Amino acid sequence: MTIASAGRRRGVVPVLTEAQRLMIAREYVGLNQGELADRLGVGTATVQRAESGKTKPRRTTFMAWSMATGVDLDWLEKGATADDDPDGGGDVVRPKGFEPLTF
Repeated sequence: MTIASAGRRRGVVPVLTEAQRLMIAREYVGLNQGELADRLGVGTATVQRAESGKTKPRRTTFMAWSMATGVDLDWLEKGATADDDPDGGGDVVRPKGFEPLTF
């Protein structure tokens, strides 16, 4: 690593497992496993198995988990952040009809 490239590094981002990310998201909003399970409409055992890594949640469960905790879906599923996107997260497209008016 050169001095020039060292100046651009902001630090290390630890690699977390899917199960760890799910648990961190739940703890971030201060919910216990039972409270999150109620919000997701699943049993507490489903949350426990997902957080222990025994099972991989379905995509719909990831989506509900993201909505219930306010944590980014891409980060929950893949550990990806906007910084990981070389385009700077430019893949977000607003639905037709929400563009600002231009005259």
